Amino acid sequence: MDNTIENLVASAILEKDIAEMDIDGKVYKIAPPSIATLILVSEIISHFPIVEQDVPKEKVLYYVLHYAKQFSALGELVAILILGAKGLLEERVETTEKRYLFGLIRRKEERKVIVDKKAELAKIILENIRPSVLFDVVVKRLNQLEITSFFAITTSLSEANILKPTKEVAH
Repeated sequence: MDNTIENLVASAILEKDIAEMDIDGKVYKIAPPSIATLILVSEIISHFPIVEQDVPKEKVLYYVLHYAKQFSALGELVAILILGAKGLLEERVETTEKRYLFGLIRRKEERKVIVDKKAELAKIILENIRPSVLFDVVVKRLNQLEITSFFAITTSLSEANILKPTKEVAH
């Protein structure tokens, strides 16, 4: 099926997954773009340090080693880009069996557990993904998040904010 604008809009409204990605032998469905996902991504990126762009080639290794510890949230960033804002937590039902009277009486108990899928996937990403693959995933997913549309919304709203009176003056 062609990726027409109508198909993309329908997929976004119906919240269909847009692709799949295999990480460490497990297939993850890539969530459609949403404003909530973009906001979470922005929040994580805001905590990253600003690294100089014009680093001499002989000092790149030292810069990377110096700043690497501050980028541990990269796994979290990619996990959010893949799972989307809605897919970060999952409710699972765990069944446990308790035995009484030397195993003669068995009772099964079910309880709901909230699983942090973001933390699980972030750990897998940091431990198993090469930096070049990580770079490709981040760039590709950021392009799919429709950032230009979000930018258009925010700039038009900020223009409307400039036009409204901010303070009333009493005469």
